[in-house]
Amino acid sequence: MGRRHVSSSGVREQQVNAANQPNGMKPSLSDPSLAVASATFMRAKGQSAQGQHSLQSRVNRHSTYSITNTTQMSSSQTRLTRAPPTQFHTDGRMGTIKASKIEEKSAVNTALGTSELNLKEAVDFLSHPEDNFQLCGATFIQHTTFKEEHAKQEVAELGGIPTLVTLVRSPNPVVSQAATGALRNLVFKDQNNKLEVQHCGGIGKALQLLKETDSTETQKEITGLLWNLSSADELKGELIATALPALTENVVVPFTSWSDNTANNNIHPDVFFNATGCLRNLSCAQQGERQAMRRCPELIDSLMNYVQSCVAEDNPDDKSVENCACILHNLTYQLEAESPDCFADYNLPTEGQAGRKNSTVGCFSPKSGKVQKEFSFDVAQGIPLDSAPSGVKWLCHPKAMQTYLSLLGSSQKDATLEACCGTMQNLTASKSLGSSVMSHFLVQKLGALLHISPLLKAPNRSLQKAAMSLLGNLSRTGSSQSTVAKQILPELTRLLSSGPREMGKSDETIATACNTVRNLMLADTEVTKNVITGDLVTSLADLSENGSFPKGSRAAALLLYSLWNEKNSQGIVRKLGMGKSLFVNDNTTAVHRSMQVIE
Repeated sequence: MGRRHVSSSGVREQQVNAANQPNGMKPSLSDPSLAVASATFMRAKGQSAQGQHSLQSRVNRHSTYSITNTTQMSSSQTRLTRAPPTQFHTDGRMGTIKASKIEEKSAVNTALGTSELNLKEAVDFLSHPEDNFQLCGATFIQHTTFKEEHAKQEVAELGGIPTLVTLVRSPNPVVSQAATGALRNLVFKDQNNKLEVQHCGGIGKALQLLKETDSTETQKEITGLLWNLSSADELKGELIATALPALTENVVVPFTSWSDNTANNNIHPDVFFNATGCLRNLSCAQQGERQAMRRCPELIDSLMNYVQSCVAEDNPDDKSVENCACILHNLTYQLEAESPDCFADYNLPTEGQAGRKNSTVGCFSPKSGKVQKEFSFDVAQGIPLDSAPSGVKWLCHPKAMQTYLSLLGSSQKDATLEACCGTMQNLTASKSLGSSVMSHFLVQKLGALLHISPLLKAPNRSLQKAAMSLLGNLSRTGSSQSTVAKQILPELTRLLSSGPREMGKSDETIATACNTVRNLMLADTEVTKNVITGDLVTSLADLSENGSFPKGSRAAALLLYSLWNEKNSQGIVRKLGMGKSLFVNDNTTAVHRSMQVIE
C-alpha cells in the first residue's frame, strides 16, 4: 500500500505496512498570534516602554512530518495614560484604537492618569460596574499578556478568565472586543488557559458574538481566539460541533461568494485567514471530525472556489491559499475508504476489466508487459471531466487536480506545494482501482510529472519527502510505469548516487527512492541501461550497511539483490566489472527473504 499524508496538529493516524509507513501528519498553523492591545497604555510597574514586537506563531510538532510557519504581529503603543473613552472608532489596523473627542472627563480617567496599574488591579476592574473600568482592565490584560509570558498564568491565578469570558457578551461592543482580545492572548500557547476558557463557556459566547457583530476588529479577535483554541485536541470536538458551522456560514461562505447581491460582503481578509487557520487545525482530527467537515454545507465548495480564484488571478501565494490547500489536503486522507460516494461519478472498471490479477514478476515486482497491457484501460471514459462537482466530490475531481498542479507550477510557498503533493499522494495511496485510475490520469492526462519532478531537488526536505512519496505511489500503476520511468528514473538514481545528504538524511525519503527505482527498473530497459552506474551501486552498497537508516538500508539491500537477480540489470552491472557478492550477500539475501515472507 502506498503512503497517505495528512496535515495535522494533533493525533497521528497510521496505516501499518511492511514496506511503507505513511508520512504521518503535518502540523497546521496553530496559535497564530497574540492580539495587540487596544488603545494607549499606562506603563505598568516594572515595565519599560517598547516600540514594536514580532512574535512567531506556534506549530504543534506531534509528528515526524512537520514544518514551521510564522505569523508576525506588531504591538501598538505600550503606555496607558488614561482609560479609553466611551466613544471611539478604529482605524482599521488590528489592535490600534483611536479615541474620538471626549464629551466629558470621567472619574476613571482622572484616577488612572495619575496612578500605576498592575494585573491584580486590572482583574479587579473587570468586575467593576462601569464600562470604562472594565475596558481599562481588559485592555491592560491584553497588552500585558502580549508582552509578558508569565502574565498569562498570573491572570488565570487571579481568576480573570471567567470574568473576561462573561465580558465577551458585554452590551458595550468596545468592552466585548477588548475582552475577546485579552482571551486570545491568554490562551496563546497555554493549554490550561484554553481549557479554562472552554470550561467557562467561552467558545459558545465567542460564536454568539461572531454571529451578531459587524465590527471587523471584533471579528478578527474572535476568529483569532478560535484559531488559538483549535490547536488543543481536547477542544476539537466542541469546535467541530459549533465553530465549524458558524465559521463556514458567517465567514467562509460570505467571503468566497462575494457579489453585488450578497448582503454580507464586509468580511476582511484577515478574518477569513484566521477562520481558515482554525479549520485547518480542526481538519487534522479523527475520522469523525473529517467526516463532519466533508459534510459541512458549502465548506469544500467555498475553499476550492477561493483557491481557484487565486490561481486564476495569478495570486497563488495569498496567505489564505495555504490554509485552504491544507484543509482540502487533510480531507482527502482515507477518502475512498471513508467517503466512497465521492467516487460515484467515476466509471471504474471491474477487477477483471482492469487486469488486476497478476503475480510478482522477478524481484522488481512491476507487472509483466502482458499484464501492463491488460491494465491499460481507457480512463478518459471513466473520469467525469465535464461534470460540475460539489461538496465532497470536489476532493477527487480532475478539476481539483488541475488546480493543485497549477499551484505546483506557480506557488513559491513550500507549505502550499507540500499540501498539493500530499493531496495527490492521499488519492493515489491505496491498492484500489480508484487510486490506480487517479494515478494513471495524473500521469497520462494531466502531465503531473513535469510539475512534481522538480520538487525532488527542493531544499525543503519535508517538501522533497512529500514529492518523493507521491512519485512512489504513481510508480505502482503498471499502465504508467514506462512514462514515469522515462521522466523520473534519471533524477531518482542521481539522488541515490549522491548519498543520503541529497535526500536530507531522511530515512523515509531514502527508502521511498529505492523502492520507486525498484518498481521502475523493468518498465523501460533502455532508461535502466543508462541510469545504472558504478556510483549508484557503490552508494546503494554503502546505504545497505548503514544502520542510521533502518528503512533506507533495507530498501537499498532489496534493490541491490534485485539488480543482480534480473537478467537485464545483471548484464549491465557485469559490464561495469562488478561481481555477485556486492549484490547477493548475507545482508541482501536476508532482506529479500524477509520481504517474501511479508508478501
